[in-house]
Amino acid sequence: MGGGCDNSVSALAGIIFAVAAFASLGAEPGATQVESFETPYNHITIERIGTIVEMRSSWRSRDYRESAVDLAEPTRLVVPYTKGIAASAIFHPKPQRVLMIGLGGGGFNQFFEKAFPNASLETVEIDPQVAALAQSHLGFKLSERNTVTIADGRMFLRQSKAVYDWIILDAFRGGFVPPHLKTVEFYKLAQAHLAPDGLFVANVHTNSSLFASDIRTMREVFPQLAMFDVPESGNAILVAANFISPTFEEMANKAGKLSFNDIYRRSVDPVAAVQLFQPAVPDPNTKGPVLTDDFAPTEFLDAVKTERSAH
Repeated sequence: MGGGCDNSVSALAGIIFAVAAFASLGAEPGATQVESFETPYNHITIERIGTIVEMRSSWRSRDYRESAVDLAEPTRLVVPYTKGIAASAIFHPKPQRVLMIGLGGGGFNQFFEKAFPNASLETVEIDPQVAALAQSHLGFKLSERNTVTIADGRMFLRQSKAVYDWIILDAFRGGFVPPHLKTVEFYKLAQAHLAPDGLFVANVHTNSSLFASDIRTMREVFPQLAMFDVPESGNAILVAANFISPTFEEMANKAGKLSFNDIYRRSVDPVAAVQLFQPAVPDPNTKGPVLTDDFAPTEFLDAVKTERSAH
């Protein structure tokens, strides 16, 4: 989830105290607990079964899982596509500064803080109540290395002078990424904030014409583009490089020799991840225009389903 106001992190404090924690945390194991929240941007449902807590958003009568955390093991990646985001580390295994657009429940953030103990993760989230719920219900905690700014992701980058090793885009409102975060102009802005060896990583859907547009649009900007398929999800993780050499293929061949800690390897096997890695080439039979600020019909394209469905 991500989008468009601009408040300091400290503004979350009042909201956090206003959001009620689960009244029945001591309920019997396996019992389902559900709470709903209306926010300025989303209809949010928090569901807990045992130690697993999921954050879902509703959009046009459909529910979408935004995040999930195992409270008994909060550094484990529960949602499959987040493992694809983490697998991007085989192309930049020692990040120092990372930006994530879209917090959701903060599940990836809890993993990242322990998997990359020498790195900092800045997250931009438009919805202050989503950030509050991540803290009150999904165990997310702010720290000096794990910060949240309430702002629109694109406006944040326009006003920032920071340079990042990775920029991760995972800003969904229900089933859609806001159109202004999917255009050539936005990707050029993101590229300007990447280190020379930096990566831009995006969670996308694969079963509509929007997928072809995502690929064509990112290929207009970045020297290299490839993807991790996420089986049985209808998602893929697009990985764009801010460099021409070495190639992704050359780097993938060395994935087995990279050093990652136990927290990382508990969720991601670098060698297995390489098996899901492939070039990002749009289907020639699928129409998908390059998206620009003047022409970004993302919801229309997402409604045009293709033969590639969730598998």
